[in-house]
Amino acid sequence: MARRGALLAVRWWVTLLPCVLAACATTSSSGVEAPPDLPSLCDSGDLSACEAWGQQLLGEGRREEAAAAYGRACQRGYTRACLTEGRLRMEHGDLDGAEPPLRKSYDDNMQEGAYALADLQLARGDDAGAARLRDDALSIDKSVVELVLGYRFGMGGGSGVAMDVNVQPMAFLARRLNVGVNMTVSTTYSSRVDLNGFVGYQYFVSDWAAPYARLLSGPQLNSRGARFNVGVEAGMKLFSGPLGHLGVAVGGSRLGSTYMMVELGLDWILALAILAHMP
Repeated sequence: MARRGALLAVRWWVTLLPCVLAACATTSSSGVEAPPDLPSLCDSGDLSACEAWGQQLLGEGRREEAAAAYGRACQRGYTRACLTEGRLRMEHGDLDGAEPPLRKSYDDNMQEGAYALADLQLARGDDAGAARLRDDALSIDKSVVELVLGYRFGMGGGSGVAMDVNVQPMAFLARRLNVGVNMTVSTTYSSRVDLNGFVGYQYFVSDWAAPYARLLSGPQLNSRGARFNVGVEAGMKLFSGPLGHLGVAVGGSRLGSTYMMVELGLDWILALAILAHMP
C-alpha cells in the first residue's frame, strides 16, 4: 500500500507540475512588464519609438547606431530627427552622410537646420556658402504669406484703417524682398479708399528685427472718381518666428498726408483660423 501511495503521489506531482510552472510564468509576466521592443516599433512606423531608441543608444555611448535610429525617423518625415542625425554624423566626420538630413531640416524651414548646414559648409572650407546659410537662418522660419492689419494716424488728416496681404517667400532673397496688395479705408474722409500694390525690402539685423521700406502705387477712390497715387513707407518690424510681427512706420503719398502707422501681421493660416472662430 505504501508503495502504491508513493506512485500515486509521483503521478499527481507529474500531472500538476506543468500547471504550477505555467502559473509561475503567468505571475512573473504579469508582475513585471517586459520593456518595449523599440527597434521593432520603430520599423513599424512609430516615430516616438525611433526617437526613444536613438536616445537609449546615445545614453549607451553608441552614437553611430543612434544616428541610424534617428535616420529612420528622418526618412519618415520627422524633421527634428533629421537635425539630430546630421549633427551626429558630423561629429564622426561623415560630412557627406550628414548633408542629406541637414538639408531636409533646412528645406523644412528650421532655423537650427540652417545653422547646422552652415557649420557643415564651414567644415568643408566653403566660407561663402556658410555665410549665405547664416543669413538665411535669420529669416527662414518666418511666414510666407501674412495678413496685416494696421492703423494710420494722419499728421494732417487722412487717418485710416489699413489691410495688407504680404508675400515673402525664401526665393525672394531669403524673404528680404516682399510684394503684396494694400487697402486703406479713411476714417477721416468716409468716401475715400486707397488700393495699392507694393514692393518692399526688409533687412534682417537679427532673427526678430528687420527695418524695411516699400513703394506703394495704385488708385485713390473717392466720390469724385479715381486718381493715381504713389507713396513710400519706412519702418521697423519685430518678428515672433512664424506667427507674425508687430510693426511701426512712417509714410506719405502724393495725394495724401504724412502718417504714422502701427500694424500687426499674422501668418495667413493663423489669421484665417482666428477669423473662422469669431462670432
